[in-house]
This record gives sequence, C-alpha cells and structure tokens, in this order.
Amino acid sequence: MKLRYITCSDPREHNSVKSVIELARLQHAEIAVQCHPSKMSTGMPRNVWFNELLREMNQISRTHLAIHINNEWAHDICTKGVIPDIIYDWIKIERQHNKPLIQRIQLNMSQNTADNIDICALRAVMYEFRHTEFIFQYNDKTKNAIEKLHKSHAKFSLLFDASGGNGIEPDRWQKPIYAEHPMGYSGGLSVDNIIKHLNKINALAGDSEIWCDAEGKLKSQTLFEEKPLFDVDMAKAYVRRANLWQKQH
Repeated sequence: MKLRYITCSDPREHNSVKSVIELARLQHAEIAVQCHPSKMSTGMPRNVWFNELLREMNQISRTHLAIHINNEWAHDICTKGVIPDIIYDWIKIERQHNKPLIQRIQLNMSQNTADNIDICALRAVMYEFRHTEFIFQYNDKTKNAIEKLHKSHAKFSLLFDASGGNGIEPDRWQKPIYAEHPMGYSGGLSVDNIIKHLNKINALAGDSEIWCDAEGKLKSQTLFEEKPLFDVDMAKAYVRRANLWQKQH
C-alpha cells in the first residue's frame, strides 16, 4: 500500500495562512478546506482567509489543496449540476502548465442529496473540470448513489467514512470498492492511532494507492473559543507519523 495524500481537514480563519502553508509543505500533506454557504459566502471571514490562502499557495509548487463542499452547495451540484459562482471561480484557478490549484473536490452528500442525485447533470460538471479529481464519501447513506455513478462509467474517487463525517472509528475498514476508483479512508483518525489504522487498512488495500483523512481529532480546545479548533501542530505530528509508517513499509 502506498500513501497518495495525508489529508488534514478543516483549517479555518483562526489559523494563520503562514502556518497552514508550512503544514502543506510536508511530504504527502494535503490541505482540505470545508466549504459551505453559512461560513464561506463572499465577504465572510473564512472567505477572506481562504482567498488569501489561494493566493499564497499559488506561488508554491508541489503543495496539495482540496475543498470539501457541503450542505446547499453540494446539493445543488449533485442534484442540479449547478456550481455556485464562488466555487466556480475558485476551481478555475490554474497553476503553471494548466494544472488546477485546487486539485481535488469532495462532494459530501446528505441522505436527501444522495437520494436525488442527477447523474447526467453531475457528470457534466465533472467533465467540465475533468483535470480535477472528484471525491464522494462511501457509506450506508450514499452507496446507492455511488453505484449509479459507477454504472455511468464516470471517473471519480471514494472516501470510505462509515460515520459520515462524525469522526468515529469504524468497527472494520472496507477494502477498495472498485479497482478503477482510487479510495481514501477517514473516521476517527488521529496522531495517536494513525499507525494502528494504517496497519489495518494495509491488510485490506493490497497494492493500492490510498489516502488517509483526519479532521475532528486534529482539533484542540483553546481558552478563547467555545469549540475545539484545527491545531496545525497536531496536524504536523499526524502527517509526520503517517509518513514514518510509509517509510517503514
């Protein structure tokens, strides 16, 4: 098994752009920013912060950036093929050699979105941005929609996340669903358990290239915030430990 990316999800405007760039420079690290209209609409602090991050990352080669699109924005893309203008402008940004700055887009489908997916409309979006990798969560809520998408011969990747983004370690990991669709793994991953879980995934993944995605357990509580927030130092430790596993294997 080989690691494609070690994904660090949900840095926000409380993190300095400089510190996130430092994280992005680590081997295999991928920065994944959560995008939904309640926090990322034009003029909001997170929107301003993200645009600054885009400007800075566009000056640096060999860094990896993804966006995870949620709520109404994900629903409109998956059921209508409609990309909000703000998302469209972001994913049209190119680096040198016509490579997209945002290399991967994860569309997080709710049960309602998965039940009402429009395969033709979604495929049209995916074709327009065919140089960008599209990712869909695979779990009990989405597996029927994923099967329809697979039967359409669309090109996409899967993230196995049995808890649907709730950060709960699964009872068991899933071997890759389809040989032709790259697969990643998420659910309760942390600095403390990443080695253990990579060993378990390795036993199932064979020679596949996979990625691991951590979010909730990369957060820590501060005195000035009500909720735990993304901790860059913790994310660095997670990336380094996953890279150590790769080096040893």
